[in-house]
Amino acid sequence: MLTFVAVALLLCASSTIGAPMDGPNASACCFPKQWEGTIGEVLGTVSGGQPSATEQAMAISYDYNILKVALVGDGYKIIQDYNKMMKYTIVGGTKCTSAKLKGTLFNCIPSNATFLGSFRYGGPQGLKVNDFSKDSFVPGNFGRISVSDDGCLPVIETAAKGGDDGYFIVMGYVNIVNMIKDPSVFDVPSPPCPMDPVVGMPVSGRSGIFGLA
Repeated sequence: MLTFVAVALLLCASSTIGAPMDGPNASACCFPKQWEGTIGEVLGTVSGGQPSATEQAMAISYDYNILKVALVGDGYKIIQDYNKMMKYTIVGGTKCTSAKLKGTLFNCIPSNATFLGSFRYGGPQGLKVNDFSKDSFVPGNFGRISVSDDGCLPVIETAAKGGDDGYFIVMGYVNIVNMIKDPSVFDVPSPPCPMDPVVGMPVSGRSGIFGLA
């Protein structure tokens, strides 16, 4: 069943992309150091042998200058602090759980990333994107990311994992602006959140290039 869900979601992600464009391979690029926008996410998972699918939208704020990412959804907020390698999940403004982050916060598509092709959304004058495999630079993360040819902004990202706790996720990035409107979005409320790592703290999983879990 997960295979069916994964294929269906992959078709949703790829159906808006036309045939690859002719021309030279795109080089790796770097994202703006500050940006924010909205993520639309569709997730297919398996838990205890039972498949399920969910969808949600959330605001994302990314600031490489201070190595932080903030996600704000319906009733929750997630702050990822790569200085302390900590992830904080705040629910309802009063309950906070924390976990250790692993890996690094990416600011660039690295030079060893596999280039998969260039495409245009829509017609001949549509948005041109460059597609890269994430397998070579995000350990354990099977998927790809499409970035705009102009400005290196994220457009579509996919990730998948097999096994009993497998998942398939598609993330679309929209309404991106190259600024942080309110820097307090990265503030960690304490209380209820601990400010320092705790012995035995769980390690957060990773499904996206920006550390999304």
